[in-house]
Amino acid sequence: MVTPMTYARKSFALSLAFHALMGSLAFWVLSRTTPPAETTKIPLKIMSFQPVEQRIAVPLPPMVSSPKAQRSAERVPALPPVRPSTSPSTLKPSAQSPAPAVAPTPVSAPSTPAALPKPSDVVQSAPAVPTAQAPQAKPDNTVEKRAFLSSLRSAIQSNLRYPSSARRRGMEGEVGVRFSLNGNGTLGAITILSGEAVFHNAVKAAVASASGIDIPKNLVSSMPMEIDLILEFRLKNG
Repeated sequence: MVTPMTYARKSFALSLAFHALMGSLAFWVLSRTTPPAETTKIPLKIMSFQPVEQRIAVPLPPMVSSPKAQRSAERVPALPPVRPSTSPSTLKPSAQSPAPAVAPTPVSAPSTPAALPKPSDVVQSAPAVPTAQAPQAKPDNTVEKRAFLSSLRSAIQSNLRYPSSARRRGMEGEVGVRFSLNGNGTLGAITILSGEAVFHNAVKAAVASASGIDIPKNLVSSMPMEIDLILEFRLKNG
């Protein structure tokens, strides 16, 4: 009969055996998984040595003088020392007559310059320069000019002939014209500046009829004159 005490002992024995088995298994596993100890690597430096060149001094051959040079050296005799002459010869200076003194050439006094001719006492009179006459101021003829142009326009306007084609169509208008007036009353070129073409011929004919007009004497100096006029075409009522 199994008593509780016996059961407890068996349980303790089994637990102890189990823990011992687990400890052995853990030690075995750890021994297998532990990495080997790292070996310390010591770097080695290999030094290269280059052989040193040995310089060997080569002895030069002794200088051998050629026999020809020795002979030439032997043949050259020593020059005798120069001795002063024993005969006392005194050199006497040659008696030479002294050179005659050259007399200085007398310097002649500068000759008196010839008297210059006196300038003529006659003074030529300069030609008289004609004095320029001041331009005479033109008289103010503005009033006469306006009056003349007004009368000229009235004369041309009264000579206008209304074109029949423009009258039938009831056309009215203004025409600008330009012409030049000479001092003798004749007219120059006539140019139409503006206006309907239907009125151009009538305007030129009216301007040409004014040729030979009398020009006031105080306006002749202002000619030729370029004149611009505006002529009107108006239909009368009734």
